[in-house]
Amino acid sequence: MLAKMKAVSSSFYPQACLTGCHTFIEFTGLMNEFIKVCEQSAAAGVDFASASTHSGKPLVVYPYNADYIVEKLDCIFGPSIKASPEVRAAFAKLLESDGEA
Repeated sequence: MLAKMKAVSSSFYPQACLTGCHTFIEFTGLMNEFIKVCEQSAAAGVDFASASTHSGKPLVVYPYNADYIVEKLDCIFGPSIKASPEVRAAFAKLLESDGEA
């Protein structure tokens, strides 16, 4: 599964580059970091394929993974989040939740 995920990400990148949209290309970095988190999770015995908000099962995410994910999300959505109190509140709601879906 991880090999297939890497193949999809690898094929996405050149196609994303053809769009000329920098923030769209940033999704490749987000996908690749997700793959790293899945690898870490698998190494720790976590079934990464079933980890989601729907199952309530967490992935193994280290602070450096979170830093990178935040960097990518900031590049893609940061100005929009910062420009709109309503959008900012929607993101804050996720951070303030108790993890219940």
